[in-house]
Amino acid sequence: KILWRAHDFRGVLRNLPPRSLDQGMDQIQSIVETNFARRLGPGNVSYYNNANILMTAPVMLIGTAISTAAFPSLSKRLSQGRPDLFNREFLKVLRVMLWLSLPIVIVSFFARGYLARLIFSRDSNQITLIFGYLTIAIFAGIMYTILSRWFYARKDTRTPLFVSVFTVAFNILLAVLLARPGSYGIAGLALSQSIASITEVVILFVIMMIRDHRILNRVFWNSCAKIVSVSGFSLLAGYIAVAFFPLGLNDRGFVTLGAKLSLIAMVTFTTHILMSGLFGLDESQPIFRGLKRIVTRPLKLFPY
Repeated sequence: KILWRAHDFRGVLRNLPPRSLDQGMDQIQSIVETNFARRLGPGNVSYYNNANILMTAPVMLIGTAISTAAFPSLSKRLSQGRPDLFNREFLKVLRVMLWLSLPIVIVSFFARGYLARLIFSRDSNQITLIFGYLTIAIFAGIMYTILSRWFYARKDTRTPLFVSVFTVAFNILLAVLLARPGSYGIAGLALSQSIASITEVVILFVIMMIRDHRILNRVFWNSCAKIVSVSGFSLLAGYIAVAFFPLGLNDRGFVTLGAKLSLIAMVTFTTHILMSGLFGLDESQPIFRGLKRIVTRPLKLFPY
């Protein structure tokens, strides 16, 4: 039985159309970008789509997964009339995603050639070039997944829709200017998407602060400053790792490329975790507690 006059049911009917349209904006942007890539010459559609797959994977695995898991708890806090707990949990998730996204972006940028050659053996140079410009969009995409949930938890699906419409229009304008044979060419599409994605995140962030100017406290900004500082060490570690394990002209195969890629990622993430512990970041403490439990676990010398 459908309760047409129920408040919750009418709320769903009000929020569903903007959310559905917002989902469709990504498809519109994809169609426009494909059209631009096709005009730039044969093969560019494939190059761009393959690089876009590399960009989308960490956004889905990290951003979408974590924000989707956190959303029910965030909504519950508001339904309980506890905006203080909502803000605390939201900032906690936001810091975790910031802490995770920065080393992922660093590894993606430095290891873009390894990834492209490992997954797409043909035309890897073009894919590497495009993916390099899309690494900024990885960070923006992960941040967008949690920022948009701040609005959805408050039953506001219109604001993300309006911002998405502006972002798509801004992206098209940038593509017209940058994705030309005399400009950046096919790489201009990736650059346009990265700039537009960062702009979208900044706009949502500003709107969030205007609506709740007390949400971002000094503790949050101090944590962000520490995370950025730690990421500086991770950036240096990634650069040194690439210098020690460079991508050779004749490097081919899963073993060679996979080994170098794994070493670069391991050095970068290990540095990120260790420096996070030294800086006292709460986001790294579950890892150290897990390692401590493994190390201090008593050994059973006699299985009887």
